[in-house]
Amino acid sequence: MRRTLGPTASLAALAAAFLTASSAVALTVRVEVRNGAPRLVVDGRPVRARMFFGIPGSAPIPIGPEAKAIRFEFVAAESAENGTLHFRCGAKPGEVDVDDLRVVDLGEGRAVIPLRDFEQGPDGFAKDWTFWPTGEQNTVGAAGVQPGVGKGGSAGLRIALRPPAKGGEWPDFHVFHQTRLKLEKGHRYEVTFWVRSSVPRELTLGFYRPGSSFVYLGGPPGPYEDEIKLAADAGVDFVSFPLDLPWPEPGKPADWSACDSACEQVLRVNPRALLLPRVGLYPPSWWTVKHPDAVMKWEDGARKDAVPASPQFREDAAARLRALVEHVEEKFGDHVAGYHPTGQNTGEWFYQETWSQPLSGYAPADLVAWRGWLRSRYQTDDALRKAWSDPAVRLDAAAVPSPQERHAAPRGIFRDPVTEKPILDWSTFQQEAMADCVLTLAKAVREASGGRKLVVFFYGYVFEFGAIVNGPAISGHYALRRVLDSPDVDVLCSPISYFDRGLGQGAPAMTAAESVALAGKMWLNEDDTRTYLAPTSTFPGAEAGADSLEDTNSMLLRNVGQEAVRNFATWWMDLGATGWFNDRRLWDEMRRLEAIDRPLLEDPVAYRLEIAAVLDEASLTRVAAGGQVVSRPAVYEARGALGRAGAPYGQYLLDDVIAGKVDARLYVILDAWSLTAEQRAGLRWATRGKGVVWCYAPGWFDGDVPSTEAMRELTGFDLRPSLAAKAWAEPTEAGRAIGLSKAFGVDRQVVPTFAAADARSTEILARYPDGSTAVALRPGTTGPAFSLFVGAPGLTSELVRLAARNAGVHLYTEVDCNVYAGGPFLVLHASQDGEVRLRLPTDREGLVDALTGEAVGQGRTPSLLMKRGGTRILRFP
Repeated sequence: MRRTLGPTASLAALAAAFLTASSAVALTVRVEVRNGAPRLVVDGRPVRARMFFGIPGSAPIPIGPEAKAIRFEFVAAESAENGTLHFRCGAKPGEVDVDDLRVVDLGEGRAVIPLRDFEQGPDGFAKDWTFWPTGEQNTVGAAGVQPGVGKGGSAGLRIALRPPAKGGEWPDFHVFHQTRLKLEKGHRYEVTFWVRSSVPRELTLGFYRPGSSFVYLGGPPGPYEDEIKLAADAGVDFVSFPLDLPWPEPGKPADWSACDSACEQVLRVNPRALLLPRVGLYPPSWWTVKHPDAVMKWEDGARKDAVPASPQFREDAAARLRALVEHVEEKFGDHVAGYHPTGQNTGEWFYQETWSQPLSGYAPADLVAWRGWLRSRYQTDDALRKAWSDPAVRLDAAAVPSPQERHAAPRGIFRDPVTEKPILDWSTFQQEAMADCVLTLAKAVREASGGRKLVVFFYGYVFEFGAIVNGPAISGHYALRRVLDSPDVDVLCSPISYFDRGLGQGAPAMTAAESVALAGKMWLNEDDTRTYLAPTSTFPGAEAGADSLEDTNSMLLRNVGQEAVRNFATWWMDLGATGWFNDRRLWDEMRRLEAIDRPLLEDPVAYRLEIAAVLDEASLTRVAAGGQVVSRPAVYEARGALGRAGAPYGQYLLDDVIAGKVDARLYVILDAWSLTAEQRAGLRWATRGKGVVWCYAPGWFDGDVPSTEAMRELTGFDLRPSLAAKAWAEPTEAGRAIGLSKAFGVDRQVVPTFAAADARSTEILARYPDGSTAVALRPGTTGPAFSLFVGAPGLTSELVRLAARNAGVHLYTEVDCNVYAGGPFLVLHASQDGEVRLRLPTDREGLVDALTGEAVGQGRTPSLLMKRGGTRILRFP
């Protein structure tokens, strides 16, 4: 029988109760919405949605031109009769020399690898060692015994690396011992060797047991277990980690030992841990050989992974995922919070190589799925012919648009809905195919876990993918509504945006996060901030990391502060698996942050903002290759201006606004570029009496027909195509008089670009280089209602602040500052050095530091002297 717990019991107390509970009562972890705020609940009790993500493995060994003797010990995680030792030298040309290698079982005194001084010459190497890859796959490396390269000028093992041929990718080149090493689970081993590298690099060693997947046995002790313990000591018991997915050939048994070992390792360090394993859905080589038609294919002939639209892949992947969940639930169910299936590019369910130039979609399975999708949509050949304006096309013979067609942009920023209708259909198909693949896997987890566990996916990067060179639709992430409508998904997640994530910046969400919450889901920010403990990292976003403990803590406080008031979950991620969070002082901050999490658990507050940044999924799928010159500043970079305007903002999907679910004072309509008459009417009704910012080309497409009349109907402005040499807005004297000082836009001609032809001189705030109206503000007939047309792509914080002021939005500050506010909390992250003078709401007076309880200023206009990158988490008393 379980212990009775309070309504906001600590996760540690809950986990302790689970350990003593009857195994017949299964643990349940789900998302619950209260007062419009999503919360994680464990057996019905709300808990902090704070986690750690780590990767087990060996710590890298730094080596360079100065030779050194290496010694380390490890405890074998599993037993093996056929173990092997791998040397990996990284993706860097040069030579690595190894000598005097020995591995000893310290308990038995047994030599697992007797001293290898390589004095026996090449035959001695070939007898015990080899390398991979070999043959044509290996364009980078070789290994063998050479005289004079070892310790003291003796013979040694030389690993020689060169750059990949023709600028290709580095394979996973490694030198390894033949598979006959005997290791015993729980035994301690000593490894010694001599090493030198011609250039500074990191050497990675690991012992493995080969099989359908390789089981990690040990190596130079990494920081993984230390970080799990530090997190646990700070009250963070959710642990996410990679989990091996056995995918054996038909008729062969699944080997669950690596899966079991990974779970056991976490629970050995923290018996209270709640596991959230990340499971990669990548088919093994035997599967791709057996199903070649379902292997992704690019225009240049490259092939890898599986086609997300392939029924064979979906069926097989779902079956393997179901088997894993059933196994883990049976063995560890009372310690499992949920499952996080991953796949495609970096596991994030956008198409492989989305950020690269070559286009995929040319596998036979793509073609079959594409024709099936067309038949479902159009039903008859006549309907397809009419839609495509092609009298010869047939449903059973329709081709995937060619790479040449997809790379072209004959009409500028947007696809022509008449001549390029096949590409527009293909773009919609790609979004739905990826979303449906995700939902197939989500259903498998939901059913296999009996509906008791979290189902977590990367998906919905609708703001982030505005920057893709081949157009946002290449990603497959623009069917977010389809995923939000599914009952089988609890949590969607992404890294913190790679735009504006540095010190002094806003760390925005990649998605329409407030629409995620409106759908009853929770958004999770993967916080892979490069901490001061990883100064040489080359991972994405590393350049925006922190170089000191002070700056690291400031950024982490900013991130969790924002996540708390927006009801986000987060995990701190040791992305490099080298100890990015291996410092108790970081976790002390997480412990202190309970002061902001706990009140919001006890009294949840929906994140309802006065400024709504609104995005339309369908409009972004109309952007052609190269159209990121508009969609990048208009959508991706707009978050920077919104974040520093002096008031918090929310990120929404357009359909939620039209449905009347978003009650804001100011609506910033970022990309309503293609709307039906019904959508226009709904949007006008939903925003009546409010301030509205219409960005770039609002209402340009009336369904599939370009229409300046539809633009006028939507915005109230007579918008006409402009022939300006640049889509660049320079403030007028009238604009400067009310606070606009910065020009913005695209410093080149953009087709189309629109100007407000009927704007009166008093309404014109900025002009294009040809003198036509780029920005115009037209008051409405009642209250704070107005229309602000912004024709140049992008926004500035000044412009957002001007619009907010006119809409009656409460501005906490009139200077640039990253501001988040929710419930009783106000979070500030300074974007510049100097004074931040606050203006508090009329029903608030005075502030205290939420982490220390210290009073901060008096009255409704306190001032704070802040350093750029400083974070303050404040609370209204």
